Amino acid sequence: SVPSHLQSGAEWCSGSIDMADKDIFFVFLFLVFTKLSLGAGKECCSSVLLDSDLAVHKIQGDRLGFYTQFGYYGARPFYRQQGGDFYIFYLEDVQHWIECKNFYGAGEQFSKLVNEMDGYCLDDHNNWSFYNGSDLMYSEVLTSNCSKIEDVCCKELRISSSNSEVIIDDQSYYNNQSKDSLGDYKAIGIINGRYVYQKDNLDSFFEYGAKHWTVSSGVGQNTGHIIHHGGSVCPEHIGKEWQISYTNADGDWEWKDDPFLKIT
Repeated sequence: SVPSHLQSGAEWCSGSIDMADKDIFFVFLFLVFTKLSLGAGKECCSSVLLDSDLAVHKIQGDRLGFYTQFGYYGARPFYRQQGGDFYIFYLEDVQHWIECKNFYGAGEQFSKLVNEMDGYCLDDHNNWSFYNGSDLMYSEVLTSNCSKIEDVCCKELRISSSNSEVIIDDQSYYNNQSKDSLGDYKAIGIINGRYVYQKDNLDSFFEYGAKHWTVSSGVGQNTGHIIHHGGSVCPEHIGKEWQISYTNADGDWEWKDDPFLKIT
């Protein structure tokens, strides 16, 4: 059987569509080619940065980051998150740009980020809203612009803290695992729209996932010994709120603040 989304084309080829339907079909083709002609000669970004502040990152950070053009959809360029699961595309039904995990057959109800404008290029205008858990909320700091990751984020980083040498009540502020997580890191790839880093070819990785930056012993882990909840697209752009792991009096692992940890 012919899939429903191909049914009209199959009937056209078989000659089973009457003249009224053919007129509608030609009108549809005219509208499509009109859309294409409107964008003809206009060059859109091939690489896009979707970014915002810490507040939005803590809610929808996994959907932010760098995107590259993946083709065309709805007579406009559409984008896929680099090393990630999300797409940005123009949805004809509502005449604006949305973000979603599926670009084919997706509806606005599945989107958590919406750019309410109908420009041919995603970067024509920023009118973004994000889903805050109950409603779509407009954000003037949620933006998309033409950017490449290598021009915005550092490929080499140093994680350091003056607290790493502090001793309180005969106990080091840093345990051995957290102290070993400090040091120099180099980008080895892109995951979730951001660089993923490795320390000196050791089993120590610095990556973004599940709405936080983490230093851990393996890529894809949800916990580690240094963490920042919410984060940023580039870790060196983060200021405060870094935390390190420690064991409490009962021997359980917990997080504690390190206001002197920095990424340079």
